[in-house]
This record gives sequence, structure tokens and C-alpha cells, in this order.
Amino acid sequence: MNIPSLQTSVCARAELKALTAIGLMLLAACSPEPASSPAMSESTATTPTVTAPADPTLRTIAQGDLNGWIQDNGSQAWSNIPFAQPPVGDLRWKLPQPAQPWNGVYAATETIQPCPQFVSGLSAGIADPDGDGIVGSEDCLYLSVYAPADASPESPLPVMYWIFGGGNNSGYAGDYNGGILAESQDVVVVTVNYRLGSLGWFLHPAILEPGAETGASAAASGNWSTVDTIAGLEWVRDNINVFGGDPDNVTIFGESAGGGNVMSLVTSPMAEGLFHGAIVQSGGIDTTPMTQGTNYIDDDVPGHAHSSREIINMILVRDGLAADRAAAKVLQASMSDEQIRELLYAQDAAAFLKLYNPNAARNYPAPKKFTDGVVFVEEEPFEQLSSGNYNQVPIILGTNRDERRIYMYGAWADTIRDDPAEYIRAAHYPSVMWKWRGVDELARRMSPHQPNNVFAFRFDWDEQQTTSRGVDMAIAIGAAHSTEMAFIFRDWDVGFLPAATLYDPAKNPGRDKLSDAMMSYWGQFAHTGNPGAGRQGELPQWQAWQNGAGNPKMMVLDSEADGGVRMSSDEVTLESIKAAFLAEEFSKPENRCSTYLDAFGGTAAFDAEEFAGLVEGGCQR
Repeated sequence: MNIPSLQTSVCARAELKALTAIGLMLLAACSPEPASSPAMSESTATTPTVTAPADPTLRTIAQGDLNGWIQDNGSQAWSNIPFAQPPVGDLRWKLPQPAQPWNGVYAATETIQPCPQFVSGLSAGIADPDGDGIVGSEDCLYLSVYAPADASPESPLPVMYWIFGGGNNSGYAGDYNGGILAESQDVVVVTVNYRLGSLGWFLHPAILEPGAETGASAAASGNWSTVDTIAGLEWVRDNINVFGGDPDNVTIFGESAGGGNVMSLVTSPMAEGLFHGAIVQSGGIDTTPMTQGTNYIDDDVPGHAHSSREIINMILVRDGLAADRAAAKVLQASMSDEQIRELLYAQDAAAFLKLYNPNAARNYPAPKKFTDGVVFVEEEPFEQLSSGNYNQVPIILGTNRDERRIYMYGAWADTIRDDPAEYIRAAHYPSVMWKWRGVDELARRMSPHQPNNVFAFRFDWDEQQTTSRGVDMAIAIGAAHSTEMAFIFRDWDVGFLPAATLYDPAKNPGRDKLSDAMMSYWGQFAHTGNPGAGRQGELPQWQAWQNGAGNPKMMVLDSEADGGVRMSSDEVTLESIKAAFLAEEFSKPENRCSTYLDAFGGTAAFDAEEFAGLVEGGCQR
């Protein structure tokens, strides 16, 4: 990581802070030494002594002293701080343990590295020296802190705790710099890593602590990743004050899988009291029965195809210890817990991940978020919200208007060129289903319990450029999944696609103004639990979600050229989306079939008979 010169940054900051005591001290240290007076002879001249200023980033936390650096915008940064012991060796698939103390001053200046994951666009810039298609290390439980230049324990600021997305299989906290958000909104931003995929959610009786009973405690839940984010919040509670943050005003926020993980904390009894507000960007809510994580696929209650017992079968076959799955199942039944445990802990992380994902796709199927009764309650998530049995804090729920286009545009390139309206139709229905699942259905259930502090948004900005190859990115991508993150962090390379691919310089002033508005709303929410009219009180009033037709529902976030920031009463239900789809006319029958599957497959709205009869000749899965 290229760290700006600490001395240069400190001197520049001192000029801005010259009226403060520390500013005067730093300016003195940065000023050139005064020339000797001509009247002084060489024998009597003395060299002035300049006392080096104290490192303004030096802090002391529970584990010891650490220092960071000053960023170009003046914000303070500390990165790669261990918040737990490395979950390696016997600590793999165990609860995160408190970080060990260190001697001397820990240099919190390195970029956080990923937890093990397959190479993808979300690991761009991370080296894969052995070329095995997997990057990262199991030693990955680190977080970073970003604070305004003048943050101090005496006047603690709200904390915003960022949980990155990536399908819970990819991504890393080091990809996000919270310095601009922190400095512009007077907040302290924390970005946290957490274990991913089958190293973050894995459950088998053989790996439990002696005497632990499956589902009886978090140590026997298999939800290691979820508890990592809870451990990070506990670190914030215990240490953030020395960075100028207020442990009694913490807002958790995240995008995509990170947004889903925010909802996991909202519904987890273990996280109660550790945060005081939540922002869910393109998230959702789901859990998995523990039987899915452990049972064989042919048990009376079938397990997942990648349950722990099925993975052990795969190991036994891969290593030549069994000829096929049937033989592996017999062998596994004869093994003791100690033998199974030794087998699992002997697995190299990369080889283990490849059992789930031989094709090396970024996302791979694996059971996650087990309803253990401790980390997650044994209640269907939507019903849990309806019952009010969750951590009721002020919350913002939002999606992007064109969520699904980011996943579709490559395969639909010809349609985008020849029939863009068809592409827009095909992307609309799975996108609006994301809104139903991640915003409207949640808000309808939560708002009766907290009627004045459930807020919703839809991000609509779509003023991208047309590429040199003639691809209109406003149609191909539009307000797609992940595109809002750049506006929150004011970092135009954040997201799935680089800035050079997306942004039209002629339209950047409108883009930047919307970014200012979104940061202002997010900052005001962190300060007060209500986005209101933004930090300066100059934006349209963001009203809470109100159930009932015609009532305020959501804030539309868009540039002034496309209608600006404004409230809307629009909402969707499963029934309204289905009715609109059935009334829609598609150019090609196969697009009607595929869109039905993309939108409704796996939901209560899917009807096999209806699907088969959608078009003349019938749809085929």
C-alpha cells in the first residue's frame, strides 16, 4: 500500500490547524531552521534544537500502542488492526478469540488482506503467486478505522461500521477507504473483515468443543463468520473512544451480502446493544436450518449437497480412501469424531474450497446462517420481523432500481444493441423482486413496531457514458447492483466496474452533487437516527415509511437532471409484481420464460403450471 508521507501530511494539516495548540507545535516542527545571525561567530553560534512533534496518530488500545497515517484529505487512518486472533490451526471453525497484546508500536498502515476466496473482480489487485486461483489467508480478522482530522475522545463522534459484500464468498474490507465519508460527515468509519464461505459457516459435531452440544451455544452454531462481525463490534465498544468514536452511537451498514449481514445482526440476539442504527443497501434476510448444514442428501431430512457430511465424503473420495460416495459414506460412519476432526483440520484452505467449487466461480453454493437458537433464533426471518422479536433500532432499507443488470449485461450484449427495450424489460422484474425482498416486505413488517424510524430508498442514478465500442452503459448497467457504493464513499472505483468504464466527465458535476447528498443523509442518520434533511438541513425531508396506500414510502436518489432527490409513495408486493409481469409483452417468448424464472424462481410466486403455459409451446426450465 502506498502510504502518503506522514511528515508531509502532518505539516499540511498543521497549516489548517494553526490556531490550535497542536497545530502551533506541528508548524514549529515543520518550519525551516532559522539562519544564524551574521553577528554570531562560528565559535559562539549554536544549532537550534527542534523537538520532534508527537505522532498525532499514536493511540493506545487494549492490545498496546499503534499508529497510522494522515490521508491526503486530512483524515486519520489506522488499517489492518487485529480484532481477534488468527483463526488458524485449532482456531479454524472456532469462535473468534481476543487479539493478543503486542510489544512496541504496531504500525497500522498495511492494507487489510482478504480471507481465502476465489480470484474475481472483488479481489482485484491481490496477488495469486502460486496461480491456484485462490487468494487470501485464513489469518484475516482485521479491521480499519478512519476518523476526521480533529476527532478526539473528549468529543466522541458517531461510528459507522461497514460490512462489505461479495456473496459471503468474496470481497474484503481493504477495498474500502472511509476517509472521505469520515471527514465530510464528522463520523468515525470502521471497515471489518470476516471469514468467508465454508470457512465462515461450517457445522459438524466432530469440530465442536468437548462437551458442546450442537445448537446449545454460539461455539456450537457453525456461524463463525456472523460471530466475527459481532466480535468486531465488541472491539469497537471497547476501543473506539481512543480514536474519537462514540461506542454508544454505532450505525452498522453494508451492501449486498454485507447488507444481508447487517440484517443478520438486526435479528441476532447476540448482537443486542452493540449497535444503535442500521443501513441495509441491496440486502435481504435469510437463514438455513442446521440440518441443511450437517445431514446427508439422502437422510430423511435431506441436507445440502455441500453439507459437512457430504464434504467429508468428497474428501475421502478425492484422497483415494473410498471408491465412491457410497463407500465414503460407509467409511465415514465408522470413523470417530477425533478421526473426522483430524481429517478436517488437516485440509489446506485452498484444497478445501475447491471441493465446493471445482469451476472456480466467485460465488459457490454452501449452507450459511444456521438457525441455531443462539446466533439466529429458530423463527422464520419474515415472521421474526412481524413478531417484533429483533433488535429494534432506526433502520434504512434500500435497493438500486436496476439491481440485476450487473449480472446480465454480458450475456445480453446482442439484445442491448438490437432491442434495448427488451433487455430493460427482462432486467426489471428480477430487480424489482429484490426491492420486494430487501425493502418493501421488510419495511411493512418492521414499521408497526417502530413507526417513525424505518426509512427506505431506491437508487436511480443512470447517467453513465457510451463506451468507445458503442455500448450505452446507461442501458447496459444503469442503476445496477453495487453502483451506489461509490456515491457513499466518494470513491469512483468502488464497485464491480472501474470508473473509466462508467462515468461521463460531462455529467460528473451532477454525479458529485448526488454523492454529496447521499453522504449527507447517511451522516445525518449516523448522528441522529433520522436522515432528515441531511447534515446541513438543505435537502428534501426524508420521511419514514408509512404503511397504507398513498403514504410516504421511500426516497428516490437521483441527479437533478433525472428528477432529483425526492420522496415517493411507490411500493411493490409479490402480487403486484406478478400481475405486472403477466401483462407484459416480450419480443421473444424465450425471454418471457427466462425472466419468469429469474424473477420468481424459488419464491412463493413461482407456479410450475403457470410457467409451463406462459408461451405457446410451453416454457422449459
